[in-house]
Amino acid sequence: MLDGIFVLLTLFVLGLLLTIKRWPEWFRRARSARWPTVPGTIEGGEVSTLRGRRRDSDGPIERATANLAYSYRLNDTYYSGYHIAVFDDEQEAWSFVDGLKGETVQVSYNPRRPDISVLRPQAVLGF
Repeated sequence: MLDGIFVLLTLFVLGLLLTIKRWPEWFRRARSARWPTVPGTIEGGEVSTLRGRRRDSDGPIERATANLAYSYRLNDTYYSGYHIAVFDDEQEAWSFVDGLKGETVQVSYNPRRPDISVLRPQAVLGF
């Protein structure tokens, strides 16, 4: 009983931390709607997976976070950024990362601070 509560509490805390970690990205994405765009390249990515068990059934819980690394050039200066996507299946997350490696994508950047950027939603939704 205590093991199940501990697992659920751990998953809740990690889920909360992932949500909080995504706030800056969400805020940048909301502000970036009017930013200029440039082509960028997905350089690679990694997947981290959290596994547990549901308390009310024997079914497993799996949460996979894909972290894409991308780069772009602006006025002969190289910049990089990251994009986070969350999946319910580790294999789906790896397929997402592997399918986008090396692809050209659209990157929106802050004209006042070009080191601040986001991937355009259509850049990763099409996969």
